[in-house]
Amino acid sequence: AIGTIGARIEVTSVFDGWGYVHLFDSNLQELDTYAIPEAMDPLFARGYGDLSVHEVAVDPQEPTLAYLSYYSGGLRAIQIVSDAATCAAQGDTAPCLVEVGGFIDPLGNNFWGVETFVDEKTGGTIILASDRDSGLWIFRDP
Repeated sequence: AIGTIGARIEVTSVFDGWGYVHLFDSNLQELDTYAIPEAMDPLFARGYGDLSVHEVAVDPQEPTLAYLSYYSGGLRAIQIVSDAATCAAQGDTAPCLVEVGGFIDPLGNNFWGVETFVDEKTGGTIILASDRDSGLWIFRDP
């Protein structure tokens, strides 16, 4: 039975963060997750833009390095780290995801897409990030 038709119900929500990146092994066992601190803070649940990842691009020359288009959280770079001491220092077990870089404009960003390429002249990695408000941003991996 569905209950009394027309009866009042009470609905509440529970904030458990915005979306985050998951690291899986080849057996689909989840090994770790990554999210920026603001994405896990209920104080940022409203009024700060989207704090989730839209797209992930792996570095074409370093498969343990990935770039994230994080909407209002900017462009982020994360590394899959196998060193147990590094992972333990952030309260994790190996392997883990560690933020190794990022960019957010002082006026804000709204990154939607990210793609990586190898610069044929320099051999370095170029990161293209599309911002829904300000257009295309071009970065070089140092």
